[in-house]
Amino acid sequence: MFSGNFHHVVDPKGRVSVPAAFRDLIQSSGNSAVFLTPHPVNPPRVLDAYPVTAWHELKDKLLKLNRFDPTVLKLENLLVGSAYRCDIDNQGRILIPAKLREWASLSKDIVFVGATDRFRVYDRSAWEQAWDDAAATFKANPELLSRLNL
Repeated sequence: MFSGNFHHVVDPKGRVSVPAAFRDLIQSSGNSAVFLTPHPVNPPRVLDAYPVTAWHELKDKLLKLNRFDPTVLKLENLLVGSAYRCDIDNQGRILIPAKLREWASLSKDIVFVGATDRFRVYDRSAWEQAWDDAAATFKANPELLSRLNL
């Protein structure tokens, strides 16, 4: 399971080291790549990074949906049409495509955040905003946790 958050720096070419714990999980499945795609719910804008196996599970779910439903079409356009396969190089880095860096407003300082079967890539300031928002939501509405039955 992908968990925790890790602060990293994007180099001028758009490459960034994947946290070792995340890299180990990805490579333990026999793969050395992730699919980066815009997260469909924002702000803040954030990228989802799916290991190959999780990406195929998502694809299988999408294929079961009504392909002529306008909402499904929009979701496919956003998730699949904007996705990039990013291979992990020998130094443990991925290249975040310029289009995705621009879409997510990624600066030099980014944060990798675990999200169970995948992880997210935030600009540092966007992560701080998202974390503060989540903490405030549950502090103001603790009953939300009981409704989730965790």
